[in-house]
Amino acid sequence: MLDRLKAEISFHEKMFFATLAVILALTGWAFENYLTVSVWVLVLVMIALFCAIAFGVWNYKQIKMLLWEH
Repeated sequence: MLDRLKAEISFHEKMFFATLAVILALTGWAFENYLTVSVWVLVLVMIALFCAIAFGVWNYKQIKMLLWEH
C-alpha cells in the first residue's frame, strides 16, 4: 500500500514538473515569436498554455490529496 502511494505521488510530481517545463517553453516561445506568427497561432498557444496551467493545478491538488490522505 505504501509503495503504491509513493509511486503515485512520484508520478504526479513528475507530471507537475513536466507541465511547468511546458508552461515555460510555451511562454518563452510566445514572447520570442509574437511579432512573426499569425494571431491564430498565438491564440492556439494561449489555449495550450491555459490547458497546461489547469493540468498543473490538477496535478498539484492530486499530490496534496495523496499526502493528506495518509
